Amino acid sequence: MPTLAQLFESLSETDDVAYALGPDRTILATNPGWSRFARANGAGTSLERWERGDATFDDALPASLRAFYLDAFARVHGSGERWEHEYECSSGTVYRRFRTVVYPVEGQCLVVVNSLVLEAPHPGEESPPGEVYTTRGVIVMCSHCRRVRNPTGTLRWDWVPAYVRAPPPNLSHGLCEPCEAFYWGDVADNAR
Repeated sequence: MPTLAQLFESLSETDDVAYALGPDRTILATNPGWSRFARANGAGTSLERWERGDATFDDALPASLRAFYLDAFARVHGSGERWEHEYECSSGTVYRRFRTVVYPVEGQCLVVVNSLVLEAPHPGEESPPGEVYTTRGVIVMCSHCRRVRNPTGTLRWDWVPAYVRAPPPNLSHGLCEPCEAFYWGDVADNAR
């Protein structure tokens, strides 16, 4: 099994976004791909906190996804085997799919690598931002596909790129029903 240093050396020249987590899920290290992706997607101001080890993975994780990832990390620790998962992480204009691979290294440490699988102009029909998305002062965005819950009438989630580009301060996260069923199925059922 490679050491943490060996694995991170192999990730230093890649565009993949990678980070190492300690046993308490503190971010121990990030690769240059992490910084490039964060800056390109407007998260440059929060980079320093992550890169100096002052944050945990849990700090960046919406509560609606926490059980899913904690279960996956526990499986990696318990089995010593890597774990893979594909997810969407789109911007306001670009549709992106990533594959996450979690590697166990050096006892209880994990290395998480996110690789771009697909990038294309966003195919979703655009909805304009507006008061229609606010329920009790809160806008709910799916943590996975980033669509926004439309609380009027039938259960519907809309693509609102303006909220992806510049999230309003009253934005919260949840999971839309299709993402929950498709990506987390049994795990989501067990977490309830």
